[in-house]
Amino acid sequence: MSATTQTTLRPHEGWTGEVKTGQVLRITAKSMIDFNCFEKDNFKEYFDTARTRIYNLNMYPTVNHRLFSKQNNPMMKFIKDGFSGIGLHDLQSSHGCPDLMLKTLGTVKSMTLADLPDPMGLFRNLKISPSGQIKPSPKGPLDPVDIELKAEIDLVCALTNCPSAELSASGADCIVTIL
Repeated sequence: MSATTQTTLRPHEGWTGEVKTGQVLRITAKSMIDFNCFEKDNFKEYFDTARTRIYNLNMYPTVNHRLFSKQNNPMMKFIKDGFSGIGLHDLQSSHGCPDLMLKTLGTVKSMTLADLPDPMGLFRNLKISPSGQIKPSPKGPLDPVDIELKAEIDLVCALTNCPSAELSASGADCIVTIL
């Protein structure tokens, strides 16, 4: 696979891009990333953390798990997870940097905080205790690792590189590549 685009995001920057059916979105990072996606021509069909948890029977997405829309349709599939064995991505927490996500999405669609769907937290390593208490447990890789998501429909994807001391092991550049 060859790259069609590649962008480097510094900490506290965001990115949006179109990812067409069959293309792969590679995210190379070691700091916490908030991720959302929307059906390209219908932003009312958006990535939904609750449906993704239910259909995968899992709160920590990894290889072979699918991301589902609010309308119960598959949107993307995890095909590579370099964070596996180091830490966990999660489908449970809210945005780390909601203002940055709104600003990032504002380049393609005007939204308010009330319209903003919960993100998938990549490289976040959230822990849930047996009593149900949610706590970030920063444990990032020493070097950036790749995850790859394959688009199952035409999408607009958005992510923010939002390293926060309590959520992320370190602030570092993130590379976003469309293959």
